[in-house]
Amino acid sequence: AYTAGGLLDLFVGLPVRVVTLTQIYPGYDNLVYRKPALGKLLRRVTYALEQSPLTVFGISHLLVIKKVTGEVSTE
Repeated sequence: AYTAGGLLDLFVGLPVRVVTLTQIYPGYDNLVYRKPALGKLLRRVTYALEQSPLTVFGISHLLVIKKVTGEVSTE
């Protein structure tokens, strides 16, 4: 499993800039389809968690990297 720091380490020394790095929770699409009320409740709760310090417990990383000419990442 990758950590946020481990992902950033992959780009050290490369001419890139980190635009954003966060963790995201699942969307519960199948649950919303099968059990709409429960799925929508879970979705609302986890989307709220993405906006809080508890986002670190999200199950997927979202990393946006921009290639930059003439700069080298030192993060």
